[in-house]
Amino acid sequence: MQNRKAYLISCSDHYDHRLHVVDTYLRDRGFDTTYITSDFDHTSKKRFVCSIPGCVQLPAKPYIKNLSFARILSHRNFSRDVFRYIEKQKQQPDVLVVQLPPNFMGHYAKKYKKRHPDVVLTYEIFDMWPETFPFGKLKKLLAPVFAVWAWVRNHSLDAADLVVTECELFREKLKLSDEKSAACYLCAEPLEQIPARLSDTGLDLCYLGAINNVIGIPEICQVLRELAAKTDVTLHIIGKGEREQEFISQAEAAGAKVVFYGPVYDEKKKQEIMSRCHLGLNIMKDSVCVGLTMKSVDYFRNGLPIINNVPGDSRMLVQTCGVGVQTGPNCGEEILSMTEQDFLRMRENVQKLFTQRFEKSVVVRQYAELLDPILATE
Repeated sequence: MQNRKAYLISCSDHYDHRLHVVDTYLRDRGFDTTYITSDFDHTSKKRFVCSIPGCVQLPAKPYIKNLSFARILSHRNFSRDVFRYIEKQKQQPDVLVVQLPPNFMGHYAKKYKKRHPDVVLTYEIFDMWPETFPFGKLKKLLAPVFAVWAWVRNHSLDAADLVVTECELFREKLKLSDEKSAACYLCAEPLEQIPARLSDTGLDLCYLGAINNVIGIPEICQVLRELAAKTDVTLHIIGKGEREQEFISQAEAAGAKVVFYGPVYDEKKKQEIMSRCHLGLNIMKDSVCVGLTMKSVDYFRNGLPIINNVPGDSRMLVQTCGVGVQTGPNCGEEILSMTEQDFLRMRENVQKLFTQRFEKSVVVRQYAELLDPILATE
């Protein structure tokens, strides 16, 4: 007798961000799982070879600009080709886990579900596109086009047996019912914590992640300016991106000393840097629709509280769990009034929050609670 079959699909190769959790759950329950992704890196715009064992990579049409017809066509064709590939397999899946965006993936998954109504279809929504488009004025100009783009996603959601979003904010925006949806946070394996080594002669802040068009550079520099007027501020930047030189120069102009590390892949080195920081910067453009960032999970994993302007889940966690400071008129004064014990207390709160909400084992259990009842009815 064949094992039950599951396919996990991500156009953007986000296995390590989301799909590794549901893959762990399915394998633990005896499923034969296959991960399908494209051969095109949507960040570097280059071909790549996926390192996930047993991965199936299907060709995707390359494109250069993120906002372009070529990107839409690439995503449409890849989404169509995924389900053509699955249809050709001898064993059709019992479970499909489909990551959105691209929104076209939902469109073709719904068509597959109509042809194979017994398949358990789960959507994993890790981003709200085009809602996360960062440019306010252009966003208004393109609103009619974006409305159609969002509809391609929204009209497919009713086909799913379960829709999992990476934050509650997305569930609210999509008006999803409690019966067929849930928010499961991004997660990571825990790290063995090392003691914090905080300076008592100034503030050390960390920025972690991509330095791109969604980062709120003016908002970050406003915070730096307020703090640098009263104390020495050092900004540690871990990451890279097309706006890194702009970010560095504006941070220095705001009065901060900048230490730029570039991308750091060694977890021990990254942890060592963050052990010397008082707070991590979780600040994005106001026009971006996001409730929880990957960088915030990485900060929490390393025991680092945050300065936050992200709404929804992130704001809720900061305000209710004592894991950081929310931006606003009194943000600078609040930070400057904190003692070393205040920062250490926040670090304890961060470690507690990570253990309760973001550890991989916790999120795997959440998936079990969501999927066990559905799979039991097969």
